Amino acid sequence: MKIAMLGVKAIPCPGGICTYTEQIGSRLVARGHEVVVYCRRQYLPDDETPPISPHKGVERKLSAGLRGKYLDALTHTVSSAIDALGRDFDVVHIHGSAPAVVAPLLRLRRGRPVVATIHSLDWTGAKWGPLATAAMRMAARVPIAFAHEVTVVSKQLRQFYRRTFGRDTTYIPSGVEIPELLPARQIREQWGLEPGEYLLFVGRLTPEKGLEYLISAYEAIDTDKKLVIVGGTNFRDPYVDRLHQQAGPNVIFAGYQHGSVLAELFSNAYLYVQPSTLEGLSMAVLEALSYGRCVLASDIPGNLEALGEGECGRTFRSRDADDLRRTLAELLACPYVVADQFDVARRYVAREYDWEKTTDGFEAVYERALTKLGSRREHRAACVAG
Repeated sequence: MKIAMLGVKAIPCPGGICTYTEQIGSRLVARGHEVVVYCRRQYLPDDETPPISPHKGVERKLSAGLRGKYLDALTHTVSSAIDALGRDFDVVHIHGSAPAVVAPLLRLRRGRPVVATIHSLDWTGAKWGPLATAAMRMAARVPIAFAHEVTVVSKQLRQFYRRTFGRDTTYIPSGVEIPELLPARQIREQWGLEPGEYLLFVGRLTPEKGLEYLISAYEAIDTDKKLVIVGGTNFRDPYVDRLHQQAGPNVIFAGYQHGSVLAELFSNAYLYVQPSTLEGLSMAVLEALSYGRCVLASDIPGNLEALGEGECGRTFRSRDADDLRRTLAELLACPYVVADQFDVARRYVAREYDWEKTTDGFEAVYERALTKLGSRREHRAACVAG
């Protein structure tokens, strides 16, 4: 089977959707499928020059588009869809509700399934203005009407789409690998970080991540532990400027990190904090759990689901900096409670989030979509013959 994947910044690239695509794409290749991921040049490392070589067996194809906060994703996804129309893919797989607006265009190629995966309720993100929010909410209806199969990464998203749009979706959870913990070598040299002496956040620096609440709570606590914020944005953003102004000298903005540096950061953090106000299902939370970290997260549905509805981790009231400060202070004062989470967290994610099971799910979805289309073609042919 030959599969095209659209709506992704690039692989490898920081971010939940990119990690998700890389993981299932490489596993599909290992199972004998061909996978092509359309990538945006600005998200690839500077030393990646055309022609772009495969990554973990996945072919990477550069898409054309315009840069800019509102045009980047849309123009690159449209150009990817146009290119995919003329190629011999068996299945086209779109990641994200906003990129899935190209589903009607892809349906012009008859007999080829279009699969859309919804990772979050994109239009509820605080980074969007009123017009963009309204447009993205309208766009969310497009895959419902035009995708042959719609999958979601969390149970709460499945419930939302059934309740709001009357569409049954297929729940395919994300996965994690249980990694080997790394000693603090590169992070000690680069930022002076010692094991257990810092708190960690990993993600995009956008308003829905709630970092202003985390920084406010952290600055109100008397602690020698540092706060390390890993991530960034691809455009100059007043929100990020405000975070830097709000932060004191013990807050380290580490920028985007990946590979062994990111692994060291997860391996040696005292605590992982996820203050987001919006999540589908956070890959960063699952990764933190896979490293055995104690996770403190806001009590939004996506985070509660990621933590097994209380099986592991701790929560605080979303958007409540005072409650975050109180809970954070309790965990800083009780290192034995934090340490007890190591085995609990790893056992939980190993049981519930397995990339091989995720890949099984997508193989089944692809086959089901192809079978349905084949049956329809046979039915139409029989009707014409009759």
